[in-house]
Amino acid sequence: MSAIPSHAFSTRENLDDCMIVHHRIVALDEGHYRRQIQHFEYYWGLQKGELDLSSPLNHIELRSDMAEKLLALEWVFMPTKETLKSMQQMAKHNATADLHSRRNGLKELSNEEYEYDVVPLWMLKRDCPALHVNRRSGVKTFLAPYKRFPRIKSRAHPLFVTFMASGQLDCCAHLIYPDKKATSLVNSVGDIVSSWMKEPPAAFLVGPDVWREHRHPLSDDGQTVNSALRDSRVGNMAEAESRVRKTTRAPCRQLKTITKTTPYAKCDMRPARARGSVLPRSDVESGGENSMGYDLSDLHTWIESVGRRPGKGTFVWQPTWLDDEAGQDEGLARYRQEPSRDAEDALHPQTTMNGGGLLLGFGVDRSGYSSNNWAMRTYHTCLWADDPWVHIKDRPL
Repeated sequence: MSAIPSHAFSTRENLDDCMIVHHRIVALDEGHYRRQIQHFEYYWGLQKGELDLSSPLNHIELRSDMAEKLLALEWVFMPTKETLKSMQQMAKHNATADLHSRRNGLKELSNEEYEYDVVPLWMLKRDCPALHVNRRSGVKTFLAPYKRFPRIKSRAHPLFVTFMASGQLDCCAHLIYPDKKATSLVNSVGDIVSSWMKEPPAAFLVGPDVWREHRHPLSDDGQTVNSALRDSRVGNMAEAESRVRKTTRAPCRQLKTITKTTPYAKCDMRPARARGSVLPRSDVESGGENSMGYDLSDLHTWIESVGRRPGKGTFVWQPTWLDDEAGQDEGLARYRQEPSRDAEDALHPQTTMNGGGLLLGFGVDRSGYSSNNWAMRTYHTCLWADDPWVHIKDRPL
């Protein structure tokens, strides 16, 4: 039986009773699951930032009742065996290829329409509704178990469909079908999705241009990433050799390691007052019980000198000061255009960032964390309040 349009079947005999909807196949929050989108981009052979979930390739036209049943795991559609075979070959290549040798899945699988097999799920166990197919010869009805149901055709891309189908089948295939058939269904798409799990290389996730101006001097500014993009062992050895004194007698005791200490290498759990200043004065010893790293008399002197400075009245900021400042500093203007976390989310005591890379994979993605997110997840400590819930109006459910 020839394939039918994806919107040409419904549980209603009169298909016009249900409107046609453009159903999004992979519906993810692109900010919340940013690392997962990057997994897709790398293993699908795309450039970073190229994947657009609002694309027509991530949508399928369905009758509204079938879209609801798809979300309820009552049925699913998946690529044909021929398409899956081509996808497996491409997935195997991209999993081992270097950054510049990957095959672009959106271009290699670029038919105007694809055919998909319809796989009933919970509708076989629940109300077992009749499915009505609208054909040129008239309406044909299929009853459970829906044998010889025609394939559907759509512009939706198999890469999106495969990820969606894998999640659907993992949830309930073994609860509905015999073990052998369920395993066959799950593995046919699961083997492809599993090849997208390994974290992409740093050269793709970060890129060679990692320096950003106007950052705090202790915020790494790409030094760690730069060494990861190169051969870090060779780089550190070369730097160490360049610092070796050409004499047999060292003026002081030498370190026994050439590993560079990064700002994140150690985590000092002592209170700030015990640690002292990050940039201590050379003539003051920090770290005492009540030490602030400076002399109180110096502080009073400084405050008095500031108070005695002649003022010119209250300074009034011009409405255009931000634009004027950005116009004088191109780097600052670019920095202000970089995406930033929502302030309410950054201050919220419960982290809302997804800790994993791929939904079905492993790893930790902190690329979108604020400092408070990191402290809450790692140490269950809020940085800005002893009891942040006093200041939070809306608590999570």
